[in-house]
Amino acid sequence: MATPSLIGRAVARVAAPVLGSTSRALPKPQGTQFARAFAKSASPETPLMHYTATQQATSSINHRIMYVNVVAMVFVIDAGSALVDL
Repeated sequence: MATPSLIGRAVARVAAPVLGSTSRALPKPQGTQFARAFAKSASPETPLMHYTATQQATSSINHRIMYVNVVAMVFVIDAGSALVDL
């Protein structure tokens, strides 16, 4: 995974001035090398066109939408009772 190496580089970059050590400079990719390096980092992730939601994800989405529906119904009832004075 790229995350530990990314965190390690960030810590080394911050710690170098504090500790006074000289660490070797990281090579900066140029042009298309940067684009290739950027594209590589996203390759292990699931593309959205091949994504299928699990039952837990579907339930979570439905649960969140339920709260939106409850708020909308409370608003409709409150606005309706304000318009129709019973």
